[in-house]
Amino acid sequence: MRYEAENGSNKKKELLKRYLEQYHNGKMKRTQLERRLKRIKEEMDAPIGGHGYSPINYGGTNNTGPGAASFVYRMSEIETRIENQKSNTEKALLKVMDIMDFLEENSTERMVLELRFIDCKSWKVIERELHLSRRSCFDYQNKALEKLLEFKKVKIILKEYQKQDI
Repeated sequence: MRYEAENGSNKKKELLKRYLEQYHNGKMKRTQLERRLKRIKEEMDAPIGGHGYSPINYGGTNNTGPGAASFVYRMSEIETRIENQKSNTEKALLKVMDIMDFLEENSTERMVLELRFIDCKSWKVIERELHLSRRSCFDYQNKALEKLLEFKKVKIILKEYQKQDI
């Protein structure tokens, strides 16, 4: 019986962590799209020719390929996706910050969660910044998650999130 209660509690904590990771995941996705756009721009700026280039035209001149138009189209599509991702990331940040507001402002639990889920710091950096061991960091994170799960509003938010996630 106790195992089932702990297992249910662990599932709720994992769901809450997934909810809090929205901002970090959004930032990573935006960075990926920006890298892709940069790569396409570099391809466009590359000089024509290269390996196997022959200045003599052996083929017909009526053959057309996607050429620069496909690059422009791909760039436009990625730029639109970047803007959408920026918007989604900003919304995710606000959601995460709303959840964090349930914790005491200067508590160590809140600092650990903010460094992890808002500042997107690694555990090694969090340990160094807060002068804590890794085990202590995990303990504070666990305490914070448990505190957050006590609030009815947080439970409602997670239920809605879970419905969207399925």
